[in-house]
Amino acid sequence: MRIQRLVELADFILADIHFRPSALDWSTPAPEPMDAVCLLRSGWLRRAAAGRTEFLDTTQGYIARRGVEKRVFGREARLTWIQLTPDAYDTLDRGQRRNRDWLFAVNPALDLRHRELIAAARCGTDEFEIAERTYALLDVLPPLGRRLGPGTRPHTRVTHQAIADSAREALNHNPTITMSRLAQAVGYSPNHFSRVFRAVTGTSVTDYRNELRVRAVLEELADGADNLADLASRHGFSDHAHLTRTVIRKVGRNPSELRRLLHAERRTRCETAAAS
Repeated sequence: MRIQRLVELADFILADIHFRPSALDWSTPAPEPMDAVCLLRSGWLRRAAAGRTEFLDTTQGYIARRGVEKRVFGREARLTWIQLTPDAYDTLDRGQRRNRDWLFAVNPALDLRHRELIAAARCGTDEFEIAERTYALLDVLPPLGRRLGPGTRPHTRVTHQAIADSAREALNHNPTITMSRLAQAVGYSPNHFSRVFRAVTGTSVTDYRNELRVRAVLEELADGADNLADLASRHGFSDHAHLTRTVIRKVGRNPSELRRLLHAERRTRCETAAAS
């Protein structure tokens, strides 16, 4: 695991983590060292903590609680880690989060705000602005917890969650998989699987698949990729026009704008030129 501290201020530490599992097995159990917010930018993980196991990818984040014992299993992933002081965590807690589930959904607007924060930190934006951006990000975190209602039977809830998590893992491995093969992989008919997936995640399989593909494109744009035809081909879009339409529908901006916004090197050159 590679950890790069991007910003260290009085209330929090903003860090970029590159997770590379050393073996295809669960990590050794260890307590969380600090309270923190974790957001994935690419890849996926399974995290076992607080008596349950959750599947995490770019569409979800979690609150890490100091002292909670956890184990992690997954593939290569890139994460943003916002480590909080007790006072900062109490502000995040808002009197209601401390005893609730640590999992939360990451919609496209929150994902883009998160990626903008990382780009700003990488290009040397002053600490005052980074602090404000971070507090603004923490302030809009959605309510924590699962989407299935309390009336769902516990056994059914566990079964449905397992179906959805298996499908999400399969889609993270291969976003171009067909619907029939995906349903076959989780062992249910496409119709039943589609209903269960929507009930658990709050979105359709198609919409979730597009979320994964767009966020993978955003990560590559942040790294400097600029060949849209190549990006479209590698992420399963029919052509660069299809890629552009999907990105605009999800994020509200075209890929060229997003590259300027998220790619730190180009962003720095643009800000320097604007100031001169």
